[in-house]
Amino acid sequence: MTEGRLYDGVTGHPHEVMVAFESGALRLTQPGGWSDEIAAAQLRRLDADRDSLRLGRRDQPGWRLVLPLDTAAQLQDSIGKEERYGRWIDRLGLVPALLIGSAVTAAVLGFGYVAPHWLAPHVPMSWERNVGGAIVGDFGNLRCRSPGGQKALETLVEHVAPGATKGPDAIKVAALDVPIFNAAALPGGYIVVFKPAITETRSDALAGILAHEVAHVRRRHVTEALLRELGIGALIRMFAGNLGANAEQLVSLSYTRQNEAQADADAMVMLRRAGISPKPTADLFARLAKQHEEGIPTSAEFLQSHPLSTTRAAKFAATFDPKTTYHPALDRDSSDALFNICWKGDPAAVKRP
Repeated sequence: MTEGRLYDGVTGHPHEVMVAFESGALRLTQPGGWSDEIAAAQLRRLDADRDSLRLGRRDQPGWRLVLPLDTAAQLQDSIGKEERYGRWIDRLGLVPALLIGSAVTAAVLGFGYVAPHWLAPHVPMSWERNVGGAIVGDFGNLRCRSPGGQKALETLVEHVAPGATKGPDAIKVAALDVPIFNAAALPGGYIVVFKPAITETRSDALAGILAHEVAHVRRRHVTEALLRELGIGALIRMFAGNLGANAEQLVSLSYTRQNEAQADADAMVMLRRAGISPKPTADLFARLAKQHEEGIPTSAEFLQSHPLSTTRAAKFAATFDPKTTYHPALDRDSSDALFNICWKGDPAAVKRP
């Protein structure tokens, strides 16, 4: 028998009690005849300080019994060891619990990274069409509508990807009169090119940009990026008719390094098959990377959604074959028409320099 201090959870004053350890229970008594018996199953061990042991009752919140620390050994078989971190952690041990927690966290993060890649190919293109059309429609009067320029833009896409603008899953390309150097693939097979990417880029380099975006469309990287950045719930709301995000946000979708590497590799293949020199694309990427290093804001939007480096430029340059006879991506008339695609005056008044 030992002395203890009882807080009954009802009154604010401690009660001095005598504690007897019996088989499967504790018996508490006080002078005057009061006594109470508590089954060991109802007791739980609380945190201990340096010189005392504290017990609580599972059925009475606020109930506390403070005992001398040397009684812990007598009670261990009945109430177990001190719960320092939580019941299951104490059972396993801190280090194994940390290892398990780390493994679970890594699995969740890994699934979050890999799952969009698995799910994207199974999203119906018809769903994406509605979203992509709505996004392009959001730009309204900013869309460039020159028939000759539009035909030249589609011709450029056909040159790098024959048949891409035809059929039920046709790629739809549009020019936007927005003063930002950028191009982007959108849901549903849409590709938008902003005016400076047309007027500040030669047709052969623009062919490389469009080939890169075509690769993103065909490999479903757009849907994969939507799943990764917005989550499947937001994607379902978008496909149900509620975009849930503005057009600018979706134009700035970012891809994984693997996605970008795949799109680059596909673009190089397309340029080689089309007989278009990869050197102008390499020169463009090198120029944009240099502008970024020098703090020139011209290419900020493009770099946000298409991270560039001199390494990527070098890869395009490495595919240049001096023994190959390359052909212009567009003839002079088509090139002029594309240059003037956003011009609202007389197209003949402005020529590509």
